[in-house]
Amino acid sequence: MNQFDYDIVIVGAGAVGLAFAATMKESDYRILILESSGPPKFDDSCYDLRVNTLNLASQEVLDRLNAWSCMKEKRMASFDCIRVWDSAGGRIEFHADEIGEPCLGHVVESTVLTTSLLETIEDQHNVALRFNVQLYAVQQTGDKVLLTLDNGAPVSCRLVVGADGGHSTVRQAAGIDWSESNYDQIALVAKIDVSEPRQMTALQAFLPTGPLAFLPLADGSYSIVWSLSRSVSEQILGLPKAEFEDCLAQSIDFQLGDTRLASQIVSFNLRKLQVKSYLSGRTVLVGDAAHIIHPLAGMGVNLGLMDAAVLGEVLLAGGTELECESSQFAALRKYERWRKSSNVPAGLIMDGFDRGFRHPSKRVQGVLGMGLSLTNRLGFVKQEIIRVACGLSGDLPSLAKRQ
Repeated sequence: MNQFDYDIVIVGAGAVGLAFAATMKESDYRILILESSGPPKFDDSCYDLRVNTLNLASQEVLDRLNAWSCMKEKRMASFDCIRVWDSAGGRIEFHADEIGEPCLGHVVESTVLTTSLLETIEDQHNVALRFNVQLYAVQQTGDKVLLTLDNGAPVSCRLVVGADGGHSTVRQAAGIDWSESNYDQIALVAKIDVSEPRQMTALQAFLPTGPLAFLPLADGSYSIVWSLSRSVSEQILGLPKAEFEDCLAQSIDFQLGDTRLASQIVSFNLRKLQVKSYLSGRTVLVGDAAHIIHPLAGMGVNLGLMDAAVLGEVLLAGGTELECESSQFAALRKYERWRKSSNVPAGLIMDGFDRGFRHPSKRVQGVLGMGLSLTNRLGFVKQEIIRVACGLSGDLPSLAKRQ
């Protein structure tokens, strides 16, 4: 009689947790996914304000997991050009044909991503799902982990994967230390209609008040992510609708013509989080439970999907047996080293961009602006930047590598 209810319990049914479960489809591991909310639902009649910018590496992973075709059947938008500029006059453009690709990335609603991943694992023989379940306690005892749920029922397993986001219950229960800092910024998110859309083009403006991104959507509108200081965000949110729209259009020099608010405005605090360790005993963290970075380049979900792909790869390599503590620890340590080498630098780079372009010194802003324009003239440098941003270079998991 098996003394464990499951081999692996994944806490969190967001994109990263579901993607990890999908990576284990060829294994015999018995997997349970626990989610505190209800199952995600895709509504064809309206747009989800939460969108993800997926790079080419994430596309490859999702395609290999059989989720990409499901996503295409719903809706997504691709972009083959990114226009970037700053307040000092620096400009740079990235084009897909510079690296011989049809596009640079895709803009996908969060519900499109999660529901498509859910569809891929619903018939997966080794996965069970429980929604609307609260996790109360996690106790590690020797060769197993005991989880207590809100109905008082215990669940035992060999490994817990914390994919439960920035306020991770699993991280806290495992006693994993983390550092956290506040950017003192508020991100405003909304759907925007424009009078002069630019087909397959994403815009990124580095303004003194913070970065502003316009991401194309499938219906020709745009999703904006506007990061502002708290004081400025309060002023912007206090504007009448017409004044907000005019301010938004002015902020991107009317490059898309007039702008019109096509949804409510959602705001959320921006923070940075980095754990000291990705694992503790028989607990391991992925995605936002382990790291949160500034959203200015939309890298967060891509880093999380790579976490999922790498964790799946190291656990499956060589038939790792979860009951062997030393073997499991070695695999998890490999995962931690592998992913920290990408996640930590990504966070530092995003911090540098944010702080640099918001620096109060005109001289600093001028130097950065000149750097943008100079880089725009250096073809080989641009190509490498594009390849890195698209996830086409670096230490990639097998699922992200082109076949």
